[in-house]
Amino acid sequence: MANPSATITDTLTDVGGTMLSTELNSLTPLLLSDASQRGSITVYTFTNDNPNKTQLVDDSLKRVVYDVRVDFEGKRPITFMRHLNADGSQGEIFGQLEWHDFFPDQMTFKGSKKVKKTSFFSKAGMFGVSFKDDQGRKYTWKGLGAGLQLQLHADDNFNPNMPIAQFQRTRRDYSTQPATVFPAMLFMTPRGVEIKELVIFTFLVLEKVRRTDENSTTNKLEAENLGGGPLGGMLKMK
Repeated sequence: MANPSATITDTLTDVGGTMLSTELNSLTPLLLSDASQRGSITVYTFTNDNPNKTQLVDDSLKRVVYDVRVDFEGKRPITFMRHLNADGSQGEIFGQLEWHDFFPDQMTFKGSKKVKKTSFFSKAGMFGVSFKDDQGRKYTWKGLGAGLQLQLHADDNFNPNMPIAQFQRTRRDYSTQPATVFPAMLFMTPRGVEIKELVIFTFLVLEKVRRTDENSTTNKLEAENLGGGPLGGMLKMK
């Protein structure tokens, strides 16, 4: 069976690493300047830009290391996040997200007690939420809003204003022919790698929320254009 990461990995190899280098060069906030943080940036590439159905490729290992998928068979849909072994077999589940329509989703991380999303995260500003790890260290995801991209900050980082993890959504560079497609990627500094499963878990939970809100905002704007009288109708016709 073909490795599902082959297309992405081969693409990175075929362009001599230019694609990945371009993405890394654009992440100025992640450039390390403190001795305690020096080291390579860890890159996880998404095989599918969907927080509910994707696999994550570890660029250094050049293989899929995490699998994310939703089980719709039960009473409620549940997103399962699990390790994949080197031979491609399924490893242990490290995160679960139980979907709810009218109440907060419920989360389970590494076998811990199931908790409501609103109990795990605390509001942090207009577009952010914070949480703590099992050592009591505080983290804040910023960019939780329509059109934004999530960045994770740690209070104990050598510079709390610099993210320890940052997401880059899928994008296209039309300056090349044909256009170059940059797959979605999650970048982590060594500080982020310390809690990599927790980073991935909380990112996937929040990206689901962010995209739901983004789609809701888009639908609302489209509805307003449709119902906005002659101007709305004219805009929709174009």
